[in-house]
Amino acid sequence: MSMPLNKAGKTWSIESLANYVSEIVAKDSGNILGDKQQSMVVSRLRKRLLDLGGITANEYAAYLDKNYQRETSYLISLLTTHHTFFFREFSHFDFVLENLDKLVESVKRRGDNKIRVLSAACSKGQEVYSLAMFFNLHLKKYPGIDFEILGTDIDPECVKIGNNGVYQYQEVKSVPRVYLQGNWQRGTGKIANFVKVKPHLKERCKFDVMNLMSVTKALGTKKFDLVMCRNVFIYFKKEDIRKIVKDFQQHVYKGGYFITGLSESIKELQVTKQNLAPSVYSFDEPAVVVDKKTAAPKKAAPVARTTSKPSAPKPVRMLVVDDSASVVKLLSKVFQSDPDFELVGTATNGLEAAEFLKNNKVDAMTLDIHMPEMDGVEYLKKHHGVNHPKVVVVSSASREDTRYAQQTLRYGASDFVEKPALNNLKERAEEIKNKIKMSFLNDVSVVDTIDKSFQKDFQIKDLDKKARLLFGSFSDIKKIKASITELEGDQPPVVVVFEGNGNYMDMIKDELGSRVGAQVFENGIKLEKNKVYICDYSSQIKDLLSQCSGRRVSSSVFGICSSKVVDSLIGLENAQILLEDLPGINADLKEVASDVFPWTSFPHVGTEYLAKD
Repeated sequence: MSMPLNKAGKTWSIESLANYVSEIVAKDSGNILGDKQQSMVVSRLRKRLLDLGGITANEYAAYLDKNYQRETSYLISLLTTHHTFFFREFSHFDFVLENLDKLVESVKRRGDNKIRVLSAACSKGQEVYSLAMFFNLHLKKYPGIDFEILGTDIDPECVKIGNNGVYQYQEVKSVPRVYLQGNWQRGTGKIANFVKVKPHLKERCKFDVMNLMSVTKALGTKKFDLVMCRNVFIYFKKEDIRKIVKDFQQHVYKGGYFITGLSESIKELQVTKQNLAPSVYSFDEPAVVVDKKTAAPKKAAPVARTTSKPSAPKPVRMLVVDDSASVVKLLSKVFQSDPDFELVGTATNGLEAAEFLKNNKVDAMTLDIHMPEMDGVEYLKKHHGVNHPKVVVVSSASREDTRYAQQTLRYGASDFVEKPALNNLKERAEEIKNKIKMSFLNDVSVVDTIDKSFQKDFQIKDLDKKARLLFGSFSDIKKIKASITELEGDQPPVVVVFEGNGNYMDMIKDELGSRVGAQVFENGIKLEKNKVYICDYSSQIKDLLSQCSGRRVSSSVFGICSSKVVDSLIGLENAQILLEDLPGINADLKEVASDVFPWTSFPHVGTEYLAKD
């Protein structure tokens, strides 16, 4: 029962109310919301007050008193972090795969035919279905052995989502293809951008509500071969963590494993018997055998891994192929900082990659699509074969693009990663490395059905309501010409805006050539589809921007532009701003830019943006 909040006529501020609510959540769920989470609690509490009709803090205090049990459940859901994604912290899946023989033997010894898994604090179910995809693939090598997974979370809404098994396609694209294949189907109608897990996985996964402070009460006599409780202990007090782990100990079979998040070491709690790998534990006593010569006990040698299993080399010798110096630098750091990988070389296009492979041993390579001289599609078509290194494409093209991404998969790429913005490429490092490792386990030679169902050709519609603006100087003329000639099919008007070249419009027109067929933008000219215009920034920019008002605009900036151009671009509404990946690009513009790419990516990235409804 709650203590009355309005005792002695107390007046509540949103901050004091947030502190009290944090205490309630900690008491009921064990989740500690400290000073670092204060702004989050206040923000979400403000939204709750608005959802209840814009009530005051005092009115909410009375509402909480009256509906304490129901509202507390809602608050736990509201304030408990639910950030997760498929195959998070992949090293744990690596460990389970390496020890799958031992797990299967444990199951057989107790006369069972199922590996039983608990995914505790599973949020919306991504971890559960990651495990399902994992076991569905690898247990095919163990006839007669099946699996079942129980996913639990304190939030009933998360449990409902997990039970439903529906996620955005954008989420599952991060899943390695060897696991993705055949396990998802596309939605229809209003959920056409979502995917649903197929019955053969869903029937092996169950979900239920469980408070980690009441593990035994929730689980009863159930036991598991594998218990995952990851990335949740950071919100608990040490004494509560000790209690939870000791409770889980009663629900792990002999020979089973208990796994926490990589940042959540529980060694100091001294509640487990063995630390087998980073954040992987066993509750069993270490096995001991007697040395017959000395009669002295010694630890048993680890069980050797089955040699017939396919596996990634250690380390994986990597070649990075990309024309962006920034991307090469970032990917190089990704591989150099991980002992499972060794960076042996870099290349800026397909021709350089082919030459490098003639004289160097490479296990796998990342490959960009849009590069000068020989792009990624052309490279794979010409050079990929049976003995070629594994290829994971890392590109700014969308995975569903039939012109590029899907072509690379058809020509031999093992997997595809959509290149994120340069400022968060590090966050995608895990996906890139996971997909490289998985390419050695089970080569996928066909495009998965879920990929096929999302294929697009990115045709631009309503051309009169859209436009492309290319900003550059005379020194960028070759890049601009190449970008324009790459455009295929009907196009919205393309305007090349030159700064400081007002007296040379006719010369620039000649430089672009007859294939481009540009005309000089002058007063009175109205932008038309399928036409290219040359515009002098100083004299024509106001008229141009006026005609672009109300249009969907893709703007590409070649080289370094002046502060005046920066101001004009920032003032554009409903516009994509793409910057060329160069040292010293405009800091102010970089803050508002949609992305930073090598100029070779401008045409297709702009097309995808303009093709969206």
